[in-house]
Amino acid sequence: SSIGLKCIESCFTSKANLGVSIVDMSLPRFIVLAIACSCKSQAGSENISSSSCTDSIANSACDEPSLVQLGVKDAKDAKDAKGEANDRDSSQRRKRRASTYTGTLPYVLQAYCSSGDWLTACDDIPSGWQQHVGAFDKSISTTPPAATGSASDNYITLGGDGVEGDVPSASTIECWFSRSNAKNLDFDLEGVLKGEFCTASTLTETIQKTYPDAKSQVTCLVGTYSTAATYADTFDYFAIMIHGDSMTSGTYSIPEDDPTSGGTWPYIKDWIDSDVPNSKIILSLTTKGLEAYMVDWFKELIAEYGLAGMSFWDWNQLDDSISTTCIEDQSTQCDSPDPGKCDARCNGGD
Repeated sequence: SSIGLKCIESCFTSKANLGVSIVDMSLPRFIVLAIACSCKSQAGSENISSSSCTDSIANSACDEPSLVQLGVKDAKDAKDAKGEANDRDSSQRRKRRASTYTGTLPYVLQAYCSSGDWLTACDDIPSGWQQHVGAFDKSISTTPPAATGSASDNYITLGGDGVEGDVPSASTIECWFSRSNAKNLDFDLEGVLKGEFCTASTLTETIQKTYPDAKSQVTCLVGTYSTAATYADTFDYFAIMIHGDSMTSGTYSIPEDDPTSGGTWPYIKDWIDSDVPNSKIILSLTTKGLEAYMVDWFKELIAEYGLAGMSFWDWNQLDDSISTTCIEDQSTQCDSPDPGKCDARCNGGD
């Protein structure tokens, strides 16, 4: 961008500090931005673009956390890093799971995504689902990568277990909207945001003054339903994490013969009985330990109590026995010899 080039030009006298001797303008754009970021850092400048984030350099999140994400010290390292990313074995990630379901989704479906190998890539999320994109870095100020699809359906995720640091300002998050191709917010109330309904509410209200159509979600620990109820009018969704490391770790359990006899159901019931509208409650799942009969039960709860839908952590680790179609279609049983067909229970015997 012109901003990036101006930054590079202004720092040419100290180019030895940039780790490059020549700025090759044929380099990929993100390498030039990395150089510009380094230039900005060397110059000690806090901002090299307007706060409106309309400049492409700002939309590319030219800040120190982004350099950490790039993992480069100079242009050569950046070029090598990009090559390695392109050559990465695709078997390390679950590719987008095919769906034969062609109707309108009967409930909200969400999945978390990011960059790197350890979490689902955003372009592997099923079409039509909400993408909740985050850096999922130990620093909450790290810029999220870009989601795919429609920005109006996507959410920037902030917080999470083990995430610390200074919570970004509303203006910083607004900058990320364009950079991350997302126009909505998801506050994972763990780590530095643990129990911070007030912080999430304040940021939501501030951002919605500029982006009135932006939706806001809080992803909550199961025991916070009483506090959550006082913010029932603030947030569009309340995703309740009904899992630990897996769907059956700790006090969570879902017996196949009677799911309501296990430890998970009382947590769900607390939220259903709370003053949080059922239509705003999302069942937040992890694919670890998730079985087909559990998905069928969750769909029954959604239908019976009018819940909003489901979200999935570690979507790329979903067991192959659970089809995307059975998740998306209310009438298709997941726990069936043929998950593409409905059994008598869900279709009145027809």
